[in-house]
Amino acid sequence: MRYTASTRPTGTQTTGADRAIAGILVAGVTFILGYIVVRTSLAYSAQQTSGVLGGDIEVVVPHEGTLWADVHTRF
Repeated sequence: MRYTASTRPTGTQTTGADRAIAGILVAGVTFILGYIVVRTSLAYSAQQTSGVLGGDIEVVVPHEGTLWADVHTRF
């Protein structure tokens, strides 16, 4: 069996640094879009809840630190 290596033009070669930068940018964009979607969803559900019940309801979203407070006691 014969394998042939593909050749790329010299202008389109990527380095490890280019891939690292692209990975960081993709991760950042993913985080920002996820944050926007979650906050929008929470705001929308808060509006729907107060509209259905007819009163002012305060929705409190806990800080991430309180969600991880019991981790050390589970082991």
